[in-house]
Formats: sequence, structure tokens, C-alpha cells
Amino acid sequence: MKFLKNIFAFVIPLCAMLITFTLYLFTQNIVKEYKKKISNDYSIVVITNTPLIKEQINELANIKVSKIVTLQREKIIDDIKSNLSDTSITLLKQKLPNFYKIHLEEFPTTTELNKIKDELYKNKNIRKVEIFSKNHNQVYLLLLLINEISLILFVVILIFSILILAKQIQIWFYEHQEKIAILQLHGASILYSSSTIIKYAIFSSFLAFLIVAGVFIFLVNNLTLVFPQELNGIVNVDLSLNKELLKLFSLSFGISILTIFGVLVKYKIKND
Repeated sequence: MKFLKNIFAFVIPLCAMLITFTLYLFTQNIVKEYKKKISNDYSIVVITNTPLIKEQINELANIKVSKIVTLQREKIIDDIKSNLSDTSITLLKQKLPNFYKIHLEEFPTTTELNKIKDELYKNKNIRKVEIFSKNHNQVYLLLLLINEISLILFVVILIFSILILAKQIQIWFYEHQEKIAILQLHGASILYSSSTIIKYAIFSSFLAFLIVAGVFIFLVNNLTLVFPQELNGIVNVDLSLNKELLKLFSLSFGISILTIFGVLVKYKIKND
């Protein structure tokens, strides 16, 4: 009973940290996929006096241009010609400028957008550049906010979990103090003397990993339980199961081992 109590005192904060990290992974993936989606949908509209030489624009503000699409003037005229006379249509065809949509490979920041605008205006042939900065700022700031909240939450839980784990390891050292002292009197190293505590921590780490990994696999296969079904129409949640499980495994054992050795060093310094 005491063994289970000690184990779960270590497992519970570790599970809380891993679950928070799992939510962070989900959030990061959603933001990444949504960012990719809006990057594909987002475009900069350029109006020129004469046809644009697309081959000359390969990069803007150090962001590669994925494609430049020409907006057909005939289509624009067709949309409004019902209200115009033949003479007006002929004149419009002569005077109507050229319209283009520039698509970037990456979603630009507000600063990068302003640089892009300045770079484009250096071309004297360009009459107007529309970057839709207002809509861009709203979307981009929302993405940054989601990123920051998930990261801050994970860091806070991580710090509290490490403090709780360190406290639990100290309790184990106190409980096994007599055994450790006897082994050290016989020349045993601090690592060997505290092998029981290390085994407790490693077993607890593995148990916490199994619990959270089970929850993670269940959520990946049943995303509609966590996220509304309508989300699939907006963005695909695409997680690499093996890759994310490896991250959970590394975090579970990494934090545990670092905490153990931190307490070990403190214990050794105190008792030398």
C-alpha cells in the first residue's frame, strides 16, 4: 500500500505535466496546419500599368513567392459590361490596368508585409498594392495568442511538476536515509545507495508515460470528442503518432532523471 502511495505521488504530477504537453502538441499542430492553410489562401493583390514580368519576382522580404496568378481582365469586364455601352467597354479594355495575385510560401508577419509593400512599390510599373493588413493582423495575432497561451500553460505546469517531483524524491531519501547511510559506510556510491529511489522514479516515469500515451492514442483516433467536427472543414489535425509518443517518452524520463540527479547532487553536498 505504501509502495503504491509513493508511486502515485510521483505519477500524478508527472501525468499532469504530460497531459498539458499533449494539449500543447495538439494546439501547436492546429496552429501550424491553420497557418499553412491561410498561407495558401492568403494573397497580395497588385495592380500594374503594363503586364508584370513574373520571373523577376522570386522573393519578397526574404520569403519565396510560390506563384503569381494573373486575374483575367475579360472576366472583370464581363461582370460589369451589362451596365456599359459598347464604346465604354472598348475604352475600358484599353484603360483597364493589369491585376495579379501574389502567393507566398510562408505566412508573413506584419513587419514582413510592410517590407513587401515597400519592395513592390519600388517597381514604377506597379500602381497599387493591397496587402489586406487589417484582416491579416486579426488572424495572425490570434495565432500568436493561442501559441503563447499553450506555451505559458505548459511551462507553468512543468515548473510546478518539477517542484513536486523533487519534493517527493526528497521524501523517498528521508524514508531510506538509514539504508543509504549504511550502504555508504560500506563504501557504496551515492548512486548505488539510492538505487531503490531511482527505480521508484523510473518505474513511475514509465507508468505515467503509459497512462498518458494511452490517452493520447485514444484522442488521436477520436478527435471529435475533443474538437468539433466542423474543425475538419477548416483545418486538418495531422499528428505523427510515433513522433509525438517519442516526445512524451523523452519528456517523461528526461524530467524524472534530471530531477533525481538534481536532488542527488543536493543530498551529496549536504551530507559530505
